[in-house]
Amino acid sequence: MSTERSENLKYYDGLRKIYKKPEDYEFVGKSYNRIDAEDKVTGRAKCTADIYLPGMLYGKLKRSPFAHAKIISIDTSRAEALPGVKCVITGKDFRGGKLGNPEAFKELADKESLCKDKVRFVGDEVAAVAAVDEETAIEAVELIDVVYEEFPCALDPVEAMKEDASVIHEPGTQNLSMLTTMQSGDCDKAFSEADYTDKHRYSTQMMVHAALEPHGAVATWENNEITIWTTTQGAHVSRFWIAHGLGIPQSQVRVIKPYLGGGFGGKLDVFPHELCACLMSMKTGRPVKIILDRKEVFYGTRTRHPMELEIETAFRKDGTMLAKRCRHVLDGGAYGGSGVAANVLSLIWATLPYKVANIDMMARRPYTNKPAAGAMRGYAASQVHFANEVHMDEVAEELGIDPVELRRINACVPGYEGPTGLQVTSCAFKETLDKAAEAIGWEERKNGLKRGEGIGFAGSGFVSGTGFPVLETPKYHSASTTVRLNREGYATIFTGANDIGQGSDTVMTMIVAEELGLKMDEVKIVQSDTTLTPFDSGSFGSRVTFLAGNAARRAVGDAKLSLLEVVAENWNCQPEDIVMKDHRVFKRGDSTNDISFSEAVWMYEEKHYGKSVVGVGSFAHDGDKEIYKKNRGNYAAAYSFSTGAASVEVDEETGCIDLSELVLAHDCGQPLNLRAVEGQVEGSVHMGLGFALFEECRFDETGKMLNPTFLDYRFPTALDMPRIRTITCGQPDEEGPFGAKEAGEGSTPPVAPAIVNAINRATGLKFHDLPITPEKVWRALKARKAAEAAGVQEGRNCGKP
Repeated sequence: MSTERSENLKYYDGLRKIYKKPEDYEFVGKSYNRIDAEDKVTGRAKCTADIYLPGMLYGKLKRSPFAHAKIISIDTSRAEALPGVKCVITGKDFRGGKLGNPEAFKELADKESLCKDKVRFVGDEVAAVAAVDEETAIEAVELIDVVYEEFPCALDPVEAMKEDASVIHEPGTQNLSMLTTMQSGDCDKAFSEADYTDKHRYSTQMMVHAALEPHGAVATWENNEITIWTTTQGAHVSRFWIAHGLGIPQSQVRVIKPYLGGGFGGKLDVFPHELCACLMSMKTGRPVKIILDRKEVFYGTRTRHPMELEIETAFRKDGTMLAKRCRHVLDGGAYGGSGVAANVLSLIWATLPYKVANIDMMARRPYTNKPAAGAMRGYAASQVHFANEVHMDEVAEELGIDPVELRRINACVPGYEGPTGLQVTSCAFKETLDKAAEAIGWEERKNGLKRGEGIGFAGSGFVSGTGFPVLETPKYHSASTTVRLNREGYATIFTGANDIGQGSDTVMTMIVAEELGLKMDEVKIVQSDTTLTPFDSGSFGSRVTFLAGNAARRAVGDAKLSLLEVVAENWNCQPEDIVMKDHRVFKRGDSTNDISFSEAVWMYEEKHYGKSVVGVGSFAHDGDKEIYKKNRGNYAAAYSFSTGAASVEVDEETGCIDLSELVLAHDCGQPLNLRAVEGQVEGSVHMGLGFALFEECRFDETGKMLNPTFLDYRFPTALDMPRIRTITCGQPDEEGPFGAKEAGEGSTPPVAPAIVNAINRATGLKFHDLPITPEKVWRALKARKAAEAAGVQEGRNCGKP
């Protein structure tokens, strides 16, 4: 792997001389309160549903009752005649293009704002109404008469790819929305020379994000511009697709992200309700609010991809992995959107966190007549690492090698270049393995586990921010930030980064405060408003701290250097000789040159005739922007690594699983806020636990979701959570802001497989399919007892044949 520093780093090299040194850090590596904490705990935080505008109308959507059908006719006359109804629209009212994501795959955009000719899942949108109140809008929707011709539906992704399957989008495509292959080395030769080969199949379920805040939008058309407050994870990307869907220039669209009550990937795409609110405001001249109810969020937004994974590996008897073959089938649901990226990502994750030179991988993402799948925390990695990590435990057992040691033998190390071009720089995966094993007491406990007890391990690798900005941008940059220093004694950050609850606003504020020697309440932030803030790709791929954080540090560094050059000129010294701390600006080791921050800014403005001190920074990854099309290259500037260790007890009489402890060791480089890192890990454990043992969307044979409410969709509560121990590992990353890497998504994927491996060890069974419910465990144990009583050879694989 090349050790040359990236062009992105070189461009900002001039700022390094005035950056704070580690020994002078005041905030980095410590714990401090989030800047939005008081607003949230007092209820002052305003989410989209809290926005009320004069004369506002309320919108509702008419949805399809069928999973697959042709629209014969839509009659809106009865709805239009209802008193209080101000607007009714259908697909023919839209003049723009179809919705998708990202821009590079715009030709694959496949979702109409409202369906014109065909519906593809139960809940597909066919019409919208705006009325004086929500009750009238609901009544009006029921008065819209739609005549359908029902088609056979395809619910199973494998069946959907057969020649005789019902055509969901285009004929002759086998219902494939995306096909991806990756090859490197000589797999056939490696398998022929291997001492041991192993092949298994695994499957994962459909899940929803279950964010507390439902999706919604408030739109108003004023002065030939649409302004929309919306539940988005990427304001600038949303502006692009909203303008595209409406058929108007982006200059006529302003997107504002209010406080967001969780996203987890589910608010990354643009949805029909946003376009409908905009269009109905344009038609009526009045603001329009649409807030989805919980059922609509379940079946009308995005889900996690269910996956069928076949993994075949080749090993030497010493535990060295020689080759890997993978075949992934991703249930894409009815549409593409952000989900099209899952194919290539699923194969990228299969090359981490272990070294392997020879690969032969293929992923297929067929359409089905179910809700569309998209990004969800640990995008595609949670499913892939579940399968690969359970597989690693099975290989360890067959080879007679300790499961931790097998992982250490094959672990990625600094400087490793993967078979598809991933370039690992900082890497502490072995450290995470060792510390997780030590914390869970593996060496002391592994040979003395009681009946029904199990300990399981799992590793993972993840990107610390993708190099893919979603939209076409100059130099393919992903994040931009502006910082202004004010002579009144504070600084202002203008960032397009989208805080969706993870605390990125606090990180941006801390970065600026740290460099300027200010208190955090002396830094004000303006964020996620496409008219006021510079471009940012959004919150996904665990990218905000690394990418937007770098942009923020470079922006404040740019402003700081401009300021210090003026001060240094007055003091006859160099900018790097000057320290900014505790609201003071002073020459190191010289008490005679010491002024306040405000005085320093005044000095700059005095010299420049009142010009403000402004700095601009950005981040652009050096990777190949064609990586999604070539399926080869370095996908991110840095990679994080994790190890999960779970301790469980299984009641053999009931199948109930007690997860008593989970240790998560995470290589996050230099933690910026220890408390925030711990909070991210605890959230990862919660989502991983739900993935492993609880959550699943269920459907009947007609494609109708059976459990689209929090009453019927089971997810873990605080009462189900184990004792969690968070261990931070690794050294500062050269390219990360203050050396930081991600901590939001990469800590999620190892949780489920660690739990599953612990259950497999506790029961002596092999579970390959999620979720693992008490009923599934009980039935498997009962079947084993029956087989043993009948004298039949034990069948240990409890997954699908």
